[in-house]
Amino acid sequence: MSGGAGDVLRARLGELVRSRRAGAPAAEGETAAPVPGASAKRRAKKATAAAATAETAVAREVARAGVEEFLPGGEWRDEKGGSVYVHERLRSQVERRRPHWGRLPEPPPGEPDLLAIAAGGLERVLFLDLETCGLASNPIFLAGTMHWNGEDFVLRQYFARHYGEEGALLRAVHEHAKQHDLLVTFNGKTFDAPMLRTRALALGVSLQLPALHFDLLHASRRRWKHELPNCKLQTLERRICGRPLRVGDVDGSEVPGLYHDWVKSGDPWPLAPVFHHNLIDVIVMSDVLHALCAGASPRPRPRAATWD
Repeated sequence: MSGGAGDVLRARLGELVRSRRAGAPAAEGETAAPVPGASAKRRAKKATAAAATAETAVAREVARAGVEEFLPGGEWRDEKGGSVYVHERLRSQVERRRPHWGRLPEPPPGEPDLLAIAAGGLERVLFLDLETCGLASNPIFLAGTMHWNGEDFVLRQYFARHYGEEGALLRAVHEHAKQHDLLVTFNGKTFDAPMLRTRALALGVSLQLPALHFDLLHASRRRWKHELPNCKLQTLERRICGRPLRVGDVDGSEVPGLYHDWVKSGDPWPLAPVFHHNLIDVIVMSDVLHALCAGASPRPRPRAATWD
């Protein structure tokens, strides 16, 4: 989420909190009436303190507002009484619809996995990307998925609002994943799938992932390793998919700390770039898959800006 959008949403929240506070009895010391006999300096000091108290109270209310204020959604619940927050939207609500959505070109010869995916259709594919607090002994707090519903891509983000909701997040991913035949990830054979299984085992949660798993990183290295400086997802995003440089993105090393801070403070705003990062990662996966099937060649490296 860009800084401008974040500022607008924060202002909206501030207005919401202030409207809720309107009409409530003034807190002690918040009166603006002058104290008989008090000096102007003393009255100004008291007014400043009252304003600071009100601003702090509003900030606390904004912090407690929750992620739903900028990420509308609802709760997913299961028979075990667990719950996890779920945000869902269509890809066409995020970016302009492209003609190639929902279909894959015929892959080049010698790529049996891609040929099978293209022949089976995107309806059976589930794209997946995780955000975690570290390696296997640390919790998963966000799982982003995308699937094709026949008309549009459906994006879902399962968010554990505290550490205790990780089990429900895993059960929700299980229920969603078992409806698909093929899992598509980026470095998921090394990280995402083992991470899900390890955390499910640690928490005693049943987990079923699609039997077939296509890892875009491995396929991208086979296809473009001699033509690109590296095969990181954001390199492919720009050089293969032709997408613009991300604005307001968050570095992966910062993500665990941002989630731990959220659990402690309840302030959702620092997490906004994490949700955005996860959402774009899942979207880009489908574009990389399409590029692999199309046998795309890298675009020229963007030229560095020059100054006269």
